[in-house]
Amino acid sequence: MIIRVFIIFIVILPFLKLVAESKLEFFENRIRPVLAENCYECHNSIKEVKSGLVLDYKDGILRGGKRGPAISLSNPQSSLLLQVMKHEISNLKMPKGGPKISKEIIKDFESWISAGAFDPRDKPPT
Repeated sequence: MIIRVFIIFIVILPFLKLVAESKLEFFENRIRPVLAENCYECHNSIKEVKSGLVLDYKDGILRGGKRGPAISLSNPQSSLLLQVMKHEISNLKMPKGGPKISKEIIKDFESWISAGAFDPRDKPPT
């Protein structure tokens, strides 16, 4: 019985953060600042984009770049965005030239993607 409770807790743990905050608050407080600080310089819709990947609005993330979609809603752990943040792909360690993203931030991104990757940014910035 204790093992079942433990397993259930482990399974729902990523979603607990999203319960405490609204999806919009979670995105604005935990996701967008990380993208802005670490990704927008190279992956934005205003300048020439690296690898065809645009991360400054929803459709850009869903569409992805030359290597495919940045996130996978059906299989979050296979999301390219998570793989490069975790440095799991040897020639794609992001942010390029910067420090590795912390495990806590990666868990936020895992929770965000697992919960459907809510993103209020419907249009590219102007």
